Amino acid sequence: MIGRAIGWPPTAHSGRVACLAGAVARDLGLSPAQIREAYLAGLLHDSGKLLVSGRVRRKAGALGPREWRQMQRHPVYSARLSRLVPGVPVVVWHAVRHHHERLDGTGYPDRLAGDAVPLLARILAACDVYDALSSPRSYKAAWPADAVWTELAAGTGRHFDPEVVAALRRCVPEGGALQA
Repeated sequence: MIGRAIGWPPTAHSGRVACLAGAVARDLGLSPAQIREAYLAGLLHDSGKLLVSGRVRRKAGALGPREWRQMQRHPVYSARLSRLVPGVPVVVWHAVRHHHERLDGTGYPDRLAGDAVPLLARILAACDVYDALSSPRSYKAAWPADAVWTELAAGTGRHFDPEVVAALRRCVPEGGALQA
């Protein structure tokens, strides 16, 4: 009961991102330890949203500037929470903190660019957006698969790592989203 009140176990979104991140890490030839770290980072990447106002988290419409700034703090909060979990490797909380960075340096919270964005964070970024677009939310319907891939392709090189997007494409079942 208490776990549900604070948002644990991870949401279906976090579980799907974790599964995708692990699959992408495997496809990229990462070690078994790195695959586990990618999976764990996927589970933890949005945990900091628990520290964002519930009013902001549950808002059905567009966020205002102040609300958006609050929401942009969630990767920092997620990293802080991840650091509190015994045994979580440093690379996991770095990935969690930087999963909203963009290759062109326009992301947040630290405006990292290119190779300065950790590989696990680049994996999370693509998997997070893929799942957010391909899954229904309270405020939107799921996008069709072709529209999701068009959006990811449009951001490749600017937002997303091209190798990560290619690996994600290989990992996702043809024409469909993963089931929770």
